[in-house]
Amino acid sequence: MGAAAPQIAPAARRAGGALAAAPAGLVAVADEAGRLTGVDADVLLAISEVECDFGRCQAGLPDALVPADLRSRVDVAALRPGGRTVQLLGIAGGRRIGDWVNRAAVAGGQHAMGFMQFLPSTWRREAPLAPGRPRDPYRPLDSMVVAGSYLVRLELGAEDGRRRSLREAVAVYGGDAAYADRVLAVASGS
Repeated sequence: MGAAAPQIAPAARRAGGALAAAPAGLVAVADEAGRLTGVDADVLLAISEVECDFGRCQAGLPDALVPADLRSRVDVAALRPGGRTVQLLGIAGGRRIGDWVNRAAVAGGQHAMGFMQFLPSTWRREAPLAPGRPRDPYRPLDSMVVAGSYLVRLELGAEDGRRRSLREAVAVYGGDAAYADRVLAVASGS
């Protein structure tokens, strides 16, 4: 499905690169999301590392910063101590919805939220277009599939008719070229 993207050697992930700290279960999730979307799993892992330290971040913001329609899709039990997402990520103590919300409001006051830090408007637009129609922005597989699908759509020009390189697509995803450079450096083990 994906546009031809530079492949990043998985050895970087396994041989002590920045992605070596990714929880093993999350690596399997990223591999599945990459298979479904055609995006290199290490790029998806790098985004999750840059955005929220593989889910370890804990912003402590009010859950209400996530719009109610998206909050209602979150499997809150999976975020609680012992829940599926918490176990997958190896997080002690669980998380709340507000823990995975970016403090900085952008784009009309929206806060990036969820495992891969989507703006609510982007999630609403992209999730229905992603393989399997993911619903929960806090579920790592759903979030990584939407991220991969969004990157592919950006590369192919489906968003605005402008084809992009992987680097350019990641820059749109994260807001600037420096973000893309950081993500791709992490993905390549640099």
